[in-house]
Amino acid sequence: MKRTMRFNPNEGKVGPKYTIKEILTDRWDNFVVAMEEKGVTIRQVIHEEAQKIIDCQNFYKGYAQYLCPKCNHIKHVLFTCKSRFCNTCGTKYSADRALRIASKLTKNEHRHVVFTIAEELRPYFAYDRSLLHLLFEAVSNTLFFGLANLVRQNGIRPDSYVYCIPSGAT
Repeated sequence: MKRTMRFNPNEGKVGPKYTIKEILTDRWDNFVVAMEEKGVTIRQVIHEEAQKIIDCQNFYKGYAQYLCPKCNHIKHVLFTCKSRFCNTCGTKYSADRALRIASKLTKNEHRHVVFTIAEELRPYFAYDRSLLHLLFEAVSNTLFFGLANLVRQNGIRPDSYVYCIPSGAT
């Protein structure tokens, strides 16, 4: 495994630094076996995302080749996985997403509101992910209810200025 070195402030010395890709490449199979032994089922989408990260910028998974017409220098650009969980691709994904969201906002004062659910209810949504839409409906209903007086006073509709983006949407 290729390692870069970094300073560890707790120990006062330089130690190895691993990337997510290196960890997954070396340890994913062992992790899957350990989870199976514990009776934990890893969802298929998790397997797919891990494999995308492992294959990201792999020469054998494809590349684009560019030739400079003046000096005949050839440049190979490796294909990326475009997964938001990847160290390389995730940073670009986050920046692009922030730009897209910012471009949809009006130049008004905004409030950031975070909705969550009780810890006791989380296993139900982890087990049956098709129930997640109920969370977004509950958030929408809560926002509409909370803004009802404001809407009546100003004569505007909440859907004209409330924009709810599920965390997994693009």
